[in-house]
Order: sequence, then structure tokens, then C-alpha cells
Amino acid sequence: MSTYREIIGKKIKKVSSDPSSGIEGEMWYNSTTGTLRGPAILEGWSSAAPLAEGRSLAGTVGTSTAGLAFGGEPGPASPAETTASEEWNGTGWTAGGALPTATRSMGSFGTQTAAIACGGLVPGSPGTTNTTHSYNGTSWSNTGHAVSYTAYGMQGCGTSTAGVIYGGAPILTTTAEYDGEGWTAGNAMSNGRMQHGGSPQGTQSAALSSSGVSSPGPGTVITAVEQYDGTNWSSETALPAGRFRTAAAGTATANLLVAGYSAPYTSGSLQTSTYKYDGTSWTSGVAYPTAAQQGAGFGTQSSAVIAGFNPPAGKAAVYEYNISTNAYTPGAWASGNSMTTGRRGAGGAGTQTAALAIGGEAPRTGKTESYDGSSWTEVGDLNTARNTLGATGSSTAALAFGGEAPGPSTHTETWNGSSWTTSPNSLNTATRSNSGFGTTAAAVNMGGFNPSPTYIATVEEWGGTSWTSATSLPTATALMRGFGIETAGVSCGGITPSLVATTFEYGGSSWTASGAMVTARSSHFGGMGSQTDGLVTGGNIPANTATSEGYDGTTWSTRPSMSTARSQGAGLGPSSVSTAGLASGGYTTTDVATTEEYTGETTAANIETFTTS
Repeated sequence: MSTYREIIGKKIKKVSSDPSSGIEGEMWYNSTTGTLRGPAILEGWSSAAPLAEGRSLAGTVGTSTAGLAFGGEPGPASPAETTASEEWNGTGWTAGGALPTATRSMGSFGTQTAAIACGGLVPGSPGTTNTTHSYNGTSWSNTGHAVSYTAYGMQGCGTSTAGVIYGGAPILTTTAEYDGEGWTAGNAMSNGRMQHGGSPQGTQSAALSSSGVSSPGPGTVITAVEQYDGTNWSSETALPAGRFRTAAAGTATANLLVAGYSAPYTSGSLQTSTYKYDGTSWTSGVAYPTAAQQGAGFGTQSSAVIAGFNPPAGKAAVYEYNISTNAYTPGAWASGNSMTTGRRGAGGAGTQTAALAIGGEAPRTGKTESYDGSSWTEVGDLNTARNTLGATGSSTAALAFGGEAPGPSTHTETWNGSSWTTSPNSLNTATRSNSGFGTTAAAVNMGGFNPSPTYIATVEEWGGTSWTSATSLPTATALMRGFGIETAGVSCGGITPSLVATTFEYGGSSWTASGAMVTARSSHFGGMGSQTDGLVTGGNIPANTATSEGYDGTTWSTRPSMSTARSQGAGLGPSSVSTAGLASGGYTTTDVATTEEYTGETTAANIETFTTS
């Protein structure tokens, strides 16, 4: 009988505890548990951060950690093209450079920093274009190389200097190759088609054409599959079922084809099916979480990002597909126990498992509640009831300043873990709808109204006992949010009186402009994280939103959304982290007491016990 090492090529070792990671095929004997252990393969979809703007028929390129979605159709009305580009960093989406012309159903290939978009549908008459645009990771430009045939709904794959497009409307068999300097004609496909796999599926010398329709409109859905070797097309194993407007990822011999329509264009014909191709045959994979048509897709067969499109619901939803020995848990918000009193305009301090919600309305209150990660308890009240106040610190050493009581206030109070003490040294400038960051030893108060609707740029620093004037905000702003510490803080969003997406970093003496938020918003939940790793959620955009964003010290990108759109609630303090957020209270169409907790994504080895029989 052959040994495991002879068959697999790996030796089974004896260990007293499981290692923190492992690779496929590796096994060990855990002497503590008396079991044979090893990493097991997991396969499936998990929810990811949404697009800022959902869209179908977009151009897409890239990998599961560096993708790009551009153009497309953002709404159920047709035609309705967009110029928007969004970049995926493996965690969330951030705004990229806009296309020169709103376009959908184009051909695309390349990478996040070297992409090609060609042809497609544009507003106006005749409605189609043969323009080729290139993306350098920052902006799009016209290459000056007209596509050798004018079409839309074509497929593309390859690199920015060795790409190929094929098919398209009106039901073409045409193939064209791009070398970075211009287009040349390639040999034709056997089956004319349009609206086939909507994402790159290979290279210029090994491309796959699968799914699509062979007549205009909803047309005849075809199952024929062809592969291009750089010169000729050959027939491959047919799809198990006809699809069009699918999303895809991978290569010609390791392909993932996702969702799409069967026929015709009705919500009832939208599919969830996932098919995998190994170069020889198709097999069914784990179904996509929701019926959808082509949104955006990129990556590999075992690690893909697919944004399905199903108007009017779930237009921006994104899911990740993984086949791995790692157990991947995406970031997500989950319900926590509600506060004892629903309110808006409260200040926040602390961490997810040791938080404070301070003051608020309606009616105006000084009520303070503490959260232990499980439940809220009412503790000592502020000495001066107020709402829309600034607050920061921890659950045992907090600072509350400014606010509406009933007019703009200068009141400052400190919290010792059981009660509030009014400081004899108030703010120098009365303010409400202000914000801040820091600790009870060193904090910053910024902006607000005095009086409403007069916006102020005033900034003051707290040194532990009193406030002193500091460098003003670059722009007078209210209802912004802050996070970080006094020497490394952030101010983001707010109203000026327009909603703004601006971000300013504070280094202890001056402000520096940084990357804009994905979405302009005010009255959001803030305070979560540090200057290089922050999180905000909710707010007004101008309607209440549930969307979230993360900040890496330079740029913002989307994060999973809360379950309920709301604004004007309590966040956290400087000892919190972006992967353990808390949103409590706030306003929907009424004051609410609900709490949601955020847990960032995690990855761990999927270690299981194997039978020895």
C-alpha cells in the first residue's frame, strides 16, 4: 500500500496544536485532540462593499485586488450612459477618472492602471462610436486609434498593448486586434453574437467567447462556445444553458460565467447560475446570491469580484467568489441591542465594546448611556442638556463640548467613568453642530454654527484643562465628522452650506487637504479609527443613507452598508478601530434607538478534522 507522502508528496507530521495556516493537500496529526487535521477547500460567494454607482453593461478590467469598472448604464431607463469610473482595491471602491464620453456596452481589456475602452453606445445620433480610450490609473485619454469596426455589445480581453475584441451588434462575427499603436483585422468567429460574457475572458492569443444572442433584441440565446488562439477560432464545449448579458472572470481555460438572462428581457428570466469552464467541459458552481445581469466582473476563476445588476433593487451590490483553503468572512454590519432612549444629535466616545452616547434630542437631553458590547445602560447625565455637540475620548475618560443648549454653547464637561464635571474653562467661541477628535488630555474642536445658519471655521485645542485658539479649518463647515488624535486627526464631509466630500488632516498645528470622500455627506456617524485607518457611515446625501466609507490616510473607498439609512447618531472615540465600528441612535423619519456593529473582513485557515477510516 502506498503511503500518503508517496501519493500526495507531503509528509504527515505530528503536532500538539494546529498551525495558523496550511496549503491544499497538507495534513498533520494533532496529538492533543487525537485527530487527523488539514486545510479543507471552501467555495462560495460573500457580500462585499458596494459600488458607489450601480450599473450594467460597464467596461471592466483587472484582478480581485485591483479592478476597474467604467461607463455603463446606471438606471433601469435606457439609454442612460455614465462616464463614471470606480477602482476596486480588494476592500472597497473609490472614484477613478471619468470617461471623456458617457458610454455603455463597450469592449474592454487591460489592467487597473493600463486599460482600454473601445466602441460602444454613446448619447445622441448615430449612437455608436469607434473611439478607443486608454486609462493610466488616473485619467482617460483618446488614443486616436479608431476601432476597425463600429459596434456595441462586443467582448474584449488581453492587455493594453495586446488586446482583442470580437462580436457585437448588429450580430457580428468580426474580430479585431490591438497592439497599442492601432487595430488590425483578425479571422472571424463562426457564430455572430452580441451581449456575450461581459468581462475579459483570456488573452489576445487565448480568448473565450461564451453566451450571447444571435439576433437583435432579446434574440435567440445561444449556447455555442468558441476559443481564439490568436489566429483562428475553434468550437468548444457548449454551455449547459443559453445565457446573455452575463458577467465573467478568468481565462479561456479557467473561466467563471455568472448570472445573466435566459430569455427574454424580463425580471423572471434573470438567472443566478454560475458555470465554470476548465478548457474542456462546463460544470455548475455555487449560485450567485441574487438574480442579476451584467454589471462588472474581474479576477480569476477561483478569486473573482462580480457586481450584478438588478434594478431597481440591489443595483450597487457586489459579491466576491473564492475557492480557497481559507475561510473568508467579509466586513458587515450586524444589529446590536437598542439604546434605552431613541434620539438624534448625540455625541459619541469609546470603542465598540465600551462606548458612550452623550446628550441629543428630542427633547433636548443630557442623558448619557454606556454600551458594553451587549447592552446599553443609562449612567450620569450631562450637567447642561444639549444636542449636536462635539464629543471624544473613552468610556471612562470622555470630553463633551459645544452643542445646542438651546443656542450655540461654550460648555465643556469631562467624564470620569461615572459622572460629568463642568469645566470652569469653556470654549472661547460658542458653537453647535461642531465636531472633534482626541482625548481628555489633548483634543480638537472644529467648525459648526454660530449662530445658525452662519458657518464657522473656528478650531480650538484642549490641553487637559482649557481651550486655546488653533489654526482654522480651510473652509467654514458644520455637521462634519472627525476621528483620530490631536496630533493626527481628520475632518471629513459636512455642509458649507453645500454638502461637501472634502477631507482635511490635522497634524497638531495645521490642516492639509487629502483625498475626497466617495460621497459628499453630513451628519454621518464618525469618530471610528485613526488618521490612517478610519470609518464613517450613514448621514445625509442629502437624503439619509446607509452607505459606509473607509479611509486609508490618502483615499476613501466604499465599505458594506448598514441595514438602515440614518443620520445624526453617535459614533466612537480615538481608541476605536475601523474594523470594529458602532452606530447608535440617529434619525430615519423619526428618532431611533437602534444600534449596529461593524466587523471588518477576516481571513483564517479552514482547518478541519478528516476521518482515518
